[in-house]
Order: sequence, then structure tokens, then C-alpha cells
Amino acid sequence: PRTILSRESLDSSSRVNGRHLMMMASTMYRKSVVMASLVAACVVCDGRLAFLVPSAGRQFSLRSSVNTLASPTVMAGFEITNKLDDTARSWMPLAAASIVCVALGLAAVRRQATRHGITQRRAEDDAYGASHTSFYTDAVAKDKYDTIDEVMAKSLKDPKLQGMVKELMDACVQITEALRVNLVTVNDASNAFGDRQLTVDVIADDLLWDLAKSSKLVCEASSEEEPEIVKTNPEGQFVLCWDPLDGSSIVDNNWAVGTIVGVWDKSTGLIGATGRDQVMSLVALYGPRTTVFMTLDDGVYEFTLGPGQQWICSREKIEIKSDCKIFAPANLRAAQEVEGYANLIDHYMTNRYTLRYSGGLVPDVCQQFTKLQGVFTNPTSKASPAKLRLAFEAAPFGRLVEMAGGKTSDGVSGNSVLDMKIEAVDQRTALAIGSANEVDRFNETVLQKTLA
Repeated sequence: PRTILSRESLDSSSRVNGRHLMMMASTMYRKSVVMASLVAACVVCDGRLAFLVPSAGRQFSLRSSVNTLASPTVMAGFEITNKLDDTARSWMPLAAASIVCVALGLAAVRRQATRHGITQRRAEDDAYGASHTSFYTDAVAKDKYDTIDEVMAKSLKDPKLQGMVKELMDACVQITEALRVNLVTVNDASNAFGDRQLTVDVIADDLLWDLAKSSKLVCEASSEEEPEIVKTNPEGQFVLCWDPLDGSSIVDNNWAVGTIVGVWDKSTGLIGATGRDQVMSLVALYGPRTTVFMTLDDGVYEFTLGPGQQWICSREKIEIKSDCKIFAPANLRAAQEVEGYANLIDHYMTNRYTLRYSGGLVPDVCQQFTKLQGVFTNPTSKASPAKLRLAFEAAPFGRLVEMAGGKTSDGVSGNSVLDMKIEAVDQRTALAIGSANEVDRFNETVLQKTLA
């Protein structure tokens, strides 16, 4: 919510700044008193603390001593000075004790001010909510990063799947290059839904169709742009479903977009199967860097496109926390009809969750793999029905998130989206996906259902 600055808030800010300046001035004054006390002590102690203030002590040279012996007047003065020195030495311990007391008192004042400052900063952090911490990464640079071949040798045993991964990763490299050099313009053609396509949509889709039709590993394929199953190679092993460039409505803003791919075995095919029947899923995120998240035998991995178009493993065995403070609320229009969704959004705001929503499914869900927390919600209503495709979007992401320890909801029954049977290529679904406890909260608040 936008913050409105009133005259009272500005006056309060001015008073806070004034107090801060007075505290600084008081601190500088106390430091000056301490320094003055040390200098005075050095003088009183007749140079015995001269290592602090070298010029404060008297240093007699051999020549001055000879002159002193030759002058009775100076000799008399020297004797008086010695008596004064004896007097000073008699109360020197008292002076030293006083200085120590002053120093201890000032140290106590400083500690109290420091504790007050820490408390105030914590209060400010709470006031800003989670966004004040920015959720910066805690990833530490490694001396060496494994290549994708090294990772697959350990974590993907099926040689045919290894070959499928390599072909898909090559396609992601080509899409990356195409996005870097092509302008976002409207294409003459339309997709199966009558939507005008963008040039980059067509380019990404063509690259994936080139892969599917030329690969010896793909037996059937389907694209969100053309939601029908196309037979490609009868001897192939896998069925591919993809959204070539998710985020068409934001790609002209130069925001992050992505490619989503689900892979099924030909033994199950697509129609009649579920998302749980996938043998792997993969999502590419095209932003300042190109990263790919994929499921392997033992978890979810992130690969980053590095120098020389080589893929390196930048995250391994990703685990999404059960709790989170990041939310990405899609289909907010539904909150006008679904009271539970309005209550859920109110919960997020009241409890100072951080909003991280771009309008692109890929970046809005992929942040869960890098921040290790988050929830994406997309309910359905009569006036604002859910638009996500089960086979092209929800199922591939569902496999990724659940293998990383997260949870999903189909937005209607509250069951996992991976358990929904795919009855049509273009089947739509609602979706809640992310940190387990927040998906449970969605089921309880929006669907009024509590599931084990």
C-alpha cells in the first residue's frame, strides 16, 4: 500500500532527526572531555604519562642541569618545583581513579545507546516487513561448478532421458539467442485460439517443433500454441508438451519469460495420464541470465548458461521451506467473488508478506527455487475462470515444486494438481503451488477444506 506523508509524520521525522543530531553532539562533547582529562593528568603527573602526550612532561638536558647548578635563583625555584611534584604525587591516585570512573561511565552510556539503536533498527525492519531484508541470496561462490554431463552421470541414470535433456537444453540456448537479437513485434499469423502471435513466440515454438520432428527420442508432441497431439517418430520414447514462451504479455517490457516442458513416457501417453506420470519436467527462465530448473532422479537442480554456451550446475537438490513470507497472487479479479480469496490476500497484507508478482508464471514460481520459499495462487470463479493449462503449465511446475518439497492444490478439491487426469490437451485448471503450509492455508481459507 502506498504511504501518504502527512504534516504530522513529517514533523515527527524532523523531531527524530533533531534528537539524532543532539545525541551525536553529546557524544562528541563527551569524547572531548575524556581527551582533556587525559591531557590534564599527563601534566599533573609530571610526564609520567608522557607516552600519551610527549610534550606534557619536562625533559632536562645536560646543559640545562649545568645552568641550574650555576644559578642559585633557579636552584631555589627547582626546589619549590620538587615540593610541588611531591604534592602532586600524593593525590595522583585519586586523579587516576576519577579518570577511570569517567571512562567507565561513558562506556556504559555508549553501550546503552548501541542497544537502543539496534532495537530501533529491528523495529524499522518489522515496519517494512519482509521486503526490508530483500531476501538476498546466501549462495556462496564455489571454486568449481559441475557441468551438466557430470551431474547427469550421477543423478540421471536413464541414457535416453540424458539424450532428451541435452536436446532440450540445446533448444533453450537457441531460444536465448533468438530473444537477444529479435524485436518483439506482432506476427501475421494467429494461434489456435485466434490470438495474434508475437514473432518471438513463433520463433521459440518453431525451434521446439524442429527438435520434436528431428529427434529420434520423441514419438509425440504438442504445443500450447497448437494444442493437438502430433506424431513425430514412431520409434521415439517420449511425449513432449511445451509452452514455448510463457509470458507473452510481458515480454515486450523486457521482463523475464520462460519455456515450460513436460515429458511423459510413451507407455502412458498424454491423454488419460496424470502429471505424476511425467518422467521429468523442465522450465527455462530467460532473464539477465538463462537458467533451467529440471527434475532428476534425486531432486531438482538449477543449471546456468555460462561462457561458451556451456551449462553448469548452479544449485542442486533444491528444498522449498514449509513456511514463507513471499506471495504471488494471480487472478485477483476472483477475489471480488470468492470471499475466501479476499480473506487470504488480507492475511498476506496484515502479516506483512512480501509481494513478488510479475504476471509471468515462470518467474513468479521459479523464485521459489532461488528464495527457497514462496506461494503462487491462481483460484477460479464464474466471472474469472482459471486459465492455466494442466499439461503445458500446471503439471510440469507441479512436478518440480513437489520434488523440491513443496505442495500443490488443484484449486477446487484441494488435492495435488499432479493427481488430475489429463482428459484434453487444452484442459484448464486453478492452481496453488509453493511452500506446503501456505498451500494448506489456501485450501483452508479459499476452499474451506482441510486435507491431511
